[in-house]
Amino acid sequence: MDVTVRPMEAADVEGVRQVTHAAFAGLEAATGVPEPPAQPPEHARVRIDHPLATDPGGCWVAQRKGRVVGAAIAILREGLWGLSLLVVHPAQQSTGLGRELLARAAEYGRAARGRIILASPDPRALRTYLGLGLDLVPAVAASGVPRGVRSPTEVRPGEPGDAALMADVDHLVRGAAHGADIDKLVEVGHRLLVHPGRGYVTVGRGGVSLLAARDEDAAAGLLRAALADAGDEVIRVEWLSADQQWAVRECHRAGLSFHLDWGALLTDGDTGPLSPYLPNGAYL
Repeated sequence: MDVTVRPMEAADVEGVRQVTHAAFAGLEAATGVPEPPAQPPEHARVRIDHPLATDPGGCWVAQRKGRVVGAAIAILREGLWGLSLLVVHPAQQSTGLGRELLARAAEYGRAARGRIILASPDPRALRTYLGLGLDLVPAVAASGVPRGVRSPTEVRPGEPGDAALMADVDHLVRGAAHGADIDKLVEVGHRLLVHPGRGYVTVGRGGVSLLAARDEDAAAGLLRAALADAGDEVIRVEWLSADQQWAVRECHRAGLSFHLDWGALLTDGDTGPLSPYLPNGAYL
């Protein structure tokens, strides 16, 4: 194929957004795993613009005949590498293009102390990620309208002064703070809830988008607050691995349904305990 792989530029952002939509739509058609809920294009562009600004060395595109047909985005946070995005247009899949893009993104984390990937159940993607030497931990998801859930009185909306708490908790559970990544989630409409001194959760796009806490009791309370925040709307809780039984129990009590074919976490090196923790697909 006449395909060029090169560093991502600001002019590529819309093309990356479009190929991301096409790739996830193709995954849903092939596996039945639902495409993420639609979001305004300007919000989707923030998800690409932000890592392009913070981690330009981890952002790559594949271009064919002037059009973006694939993209990889990797981020580094205090020595922790994560694959934020790897997409190839369905018409260009199974050609080796994904492996080439992943190799460029992986090189960005060559000196990282730890690595994290949140993988879809696509067998081709899992095979490619395992080629990096990471360990695989299966994950499930839960979804539904929560029933009989009350938010703990201690949990409150987040405030600007909570940044230090969130950084401290991030360091405890994964060894690296999210920093401005959380600001970007809030910027595109995710709600921040805080258990003072103990943890935080963000909720948006019909799901729990990030949760970290010092202990499982606080994590469970934050999850209850997020479920209560959904009201009568369907909510998703993703990336439930074997280490997050506290979350499984809360989802079960709330009457959510479990989906066993969700995907997997792949990790390597010093990532911290990653528990109690529910990662974010874009910011890990």
